[in-house]
Amino acid sequence: MRQDDLGESGISQMKNGDIYTQNLEVIAARWPQVASCLDTTELPEEVQVSEDTPETTLIVAGIHLSSCYDRSAEAKLQASLVTEESRRIWVYGFGLGDLPDQLLKRPALQELHVVILNPAIACLSLHCIDHRQWLLDSRLVISLATEEKKLRAPFATVPAELQLADDASARLRDQVFLELATPYINSKHGNREQLTLRLEENKSFLAADGDVASLFATAPGQTFIVAGGGPTLSEQFGWIRENKDKFPLVAVATAVKPLLNEGICPDYVLVIDEAREAVTALFSDCELGPLADTALVYFPRVAAEVLQLWPGPRLAAYADHPAYQKVSDEYPKGVLFSSGSVLHPAVDLVVQMGAGRVVLCGADFAYIGGLTHVSGSAHSRVCGEDASRH
Repeated sequence: MRQDDLGESGISQMKNGDIYTQNLEVIAARWPQVASCLDTTELPEEVQVSEDTPETTLIVAGIHLSSCYDRSAEAKLQASLVTEESRRIWVYGFGLGDLPDQLLKRPALQELHVVILNPAIACLSLHCIDHRQWLLDSRLVISLATEEKKLRAPFATVPAELQLADDASARLRDQVFLELATPYINSKHGNREQLTLRLEENKSFLAADGDVASLFATAPGQTFIVAGGGPTLSEQFGWIRENKDKFPLVAVATAVKPLLNEGICPDYVLVIDEAREAVTALFSDCELGPLADTALVYFPRVAAEVLQLWPGPRLAAYADHPAYQKVSDEYPKGVLFSSGSVLHPAVDLVVQMGAGRVVLCGADFAYIGGLTHVSGSAHSRVCGEDASRH
């Protein structure tokens, strides 16, 4: 079956088709270890073919392995992440073969390293599509994710395979995700000049406040509750109240007011947002007195007005970001992982404290019940029908 002729017959004949044998023979001739792995791999169970769309594609566990509207355009888009002049390129997951095929058309390319993130997905593709056009290219190198120790660059990837990567590829998959998200992460740390000014403004706090690292390794094996600001937090108030005396509670700033309204006082609060009005709104019309013994863990990009509001102890932390390097040298503090969501440093905090178990409440990353945040938060809004499906 040709690469552009995918159909139901490919599914029905997967386990004994000549296509698979021909593909595997090419791989076995150059990469016998990879071929052996593929030939002993079970095919995915939840497989469908989209046939009522402009182009057909395979659907595994509800995830399309490629666009079903314009596979070629999608491959060109992913390939554009790497400059045309690149001589050596890594591709993570090959999907239906469109991306490696596209990259191998580049005259400047000398080596293309294709890394298999899920042997079952690769095996499925080899059963259904004749990949020999690009498999026979002498510039090609194929390996398994388990053979790769670290992420290589420049690279491109098949997005669907990141979602379908197997457990053995999880570490490499996460590195790919993080690298792809880096431009967004950097933008979330704000304008570099603006951040530098904010850090300068907050030096008096950094000089006076504690260090988050003082909490590290202080609670080995402890179970922690981490409260996010998602809509489902309201469903957990009763459980949190029952377990609060047993398990320390860490809350993100969005969750503080709703928790206090329920008579629940967190032990630690995380705030990293630099938006002055947005953060102060979270504590407006809120009696902060009960938080006199609650530690506020913050990134020094937070507005001084927010820090001045806090009635309890404050502990400063940095993100692993170049913008913090200079101030970190002057005022050393512990580092917490951050990739855009305040839940990241909240979870990293309890992990570095030694948590043996972390219970997430209100960590929705979705608009549950048509709400953006938990009821009672200043940020809670009713969202439209389209957004509520996100």
